[in-house]
This record gives sequence, structure tokens and C-alpha cells, in this order.
Amino acid sequence: MDDRTKLFALHQHELKLLPTPEDVLFYKEHGYYVSGTVLSEQEIDHLLEAANAYYAGHRDRRLPFVPAGATYWTPESKTKLRQSNYITYESNVMRSILLKPLIGAIAARLAETRETRLFIDVLRYKAQGQAKETTIGWHIDRHYWQMFTSDAMLTAFIPLHDCFEEDGTIIMIDGSNNWREAARADDTTALHFAQRDVDDLERRLHSEAAANNAVVRKVPIRLKKGQISFHNSLTYHGSLPTQNSRPRQTISLHFQDATNQYRRHVLESGKLAGHHTAQLCAKQPNGDPDYQDPEFFPVLWRE
Repeated sequence: MDDRTKLFALHQHELKLLPTPEDVLFYKEHGYYVSGTVLSEQEIDHLLEAANAYYAGHRDRRLPFVPAGATYWTPESKTKLRQSNYITYESNVMRSILLKPLIGAIAARLAETRETRLFIDVLRYKAQGQAKETTIGWHIDRHYWQMFTSDAMLTAFIPLHDCFEEDGTIIMIDGSNNWREAARADDTTALHFAQRDVDDLERRLHSEAAANNAVVRKVPIRLKKGQISFHNSLTYHGSLPTQNSRPRQTISLHFQDATNQYRRHVLESGKLAGHHTAQLCAKQPNGDPDYQDPEFFPVLWRE
């Protein structure tokens, strides 16, 4: 076994946490999967400490610049919903725990791919209380990733505590990953879900379900500390405000599969679909962003 192979090797107890063939079939049918205990209590506590240090201004290294369009919370924001990208770039603790091969291997098994690369991460903090601004409206991640070739990209949702309905946990729309893609592509998605009208997104969800002769079945994902949920980039999801006395603190990791590449995709407006990561990463010879740049898109798992 050479050094590169050792980098992605899993321990025996980790192999038992990989999705079974039946789990993969469930993921394909329903659009989501809930893992066993992937992260230890100590790892979650370290992540929570690192998140609090991050909010207090600590950085192990800094981005060359904050790209336009990135969510990058600062104390001046004064918002009840904090969102911060590039945490695994700027925090050594976050990077060492979140980019572990096991998380990438679970994502690879679900996406049926030989490799998973990070695309982007998000640290989120929902202030306690029924503030409507902390609602995350119904959306699919693929809407915002139209500059990519792959529909197999997926997301890991990692709470930093037990996360149930009263905590404002993530909610999946069961089976929506199999709805018709043609109904999704429009330029209204250029506006981020956090800035769109929640009631309008609810109406659009039901309209699309009706167009697909489908029923809107909302499934709150109940996670114990250390568990992770994964969902496909075509699965509708969102979350409600927390009703608990503590804030909801979570991390999302968005993954690329082995085949994913950048494509020049023109929206109805005539603009090219794009993402703020393109401002930071290396470029291909033709000037297109290189979404295999290991500086910003490290490989978590490779067969």
C-alpha cells in the first residue's frame, strides 16, 4: 500500500458505517440518507469550539480575499442567521475533522462515484427564537450549481448538537430528487434562498409537485450528536426557526463526484451561470475555473 492509498484508507469500525446497497437504493428513491455516528462527541465538541472561535475572529489562515457573492458573516452583519463559507480553508480544526476520508467515502458510496472532492462548505448559526429570517426556504442545491455537469453532487448536513424538530433541523421533501428537472431551470434562482420570500417558495414547491403528480411529503431529519444526513443536489429541502432555548449550529459540506466538471451554461437572462469559488481557484488553459484545484477543492475520498 503506497502513501497515497493509505491517505484514503478506512479503519474496520469505519467500514461498518458505510451505506449498504439497500441504503443506496433508499437514497436513490428518497433523495436523502441518515448515517450512524460518524463523528465522536469529542470531535463535535472541538468543531463547536472552533465555530465559536471563528465567530470571535480566529483564523489559522485567511482567504486571499473574500469573493463577491460568498456568504461570509461578520459581527457587523447583526443577522439572526449567520452563514460563513470557506471554514475548512481558514480553520485547521474544521479542516482536520470535516475532511476525514470516512465522510467522503459515505458520500462516494451514495453517489456511486470513485472520488469525492469538496466543493464548498457553510457554517450556519440560527439564533434561538421564532425569527422568520432564520427560516431556510425550500430549494434544491442544483439550482445554484448550473455551471456544473453533474447531477450526482450531494451535501452532508452536520449539526453540532442533537438536532430535532424543535431545533429547526433540516427537512427533506421525500422523493423530490426524482421530479422532472425541466420544471426547475429559471433565472429566479439567481437570488439566494435566504433572500427570497418563504411563502413564495412554498407555493412554488407545491406547484412543481403538482406538475409531477407528486405529493409534498416533508420529512424532518432527526439527528443525534455525531450523526450526519446526506442529500442529493436535486432534493428539495429547507428548515424552520429553532424553538429551543439554544441556537442551532450546523455545518454543510457540498461535494463533487469524480465526473463533475465546469461547463459554460447560459441562463435565460443571457448571463453565464457561475459561483464565487471561481474567483479564487486555479484556471484551466482556456480560462475556465479548475474545479479540481486541490487548494480549494481537496479530495476527501478516492478508491
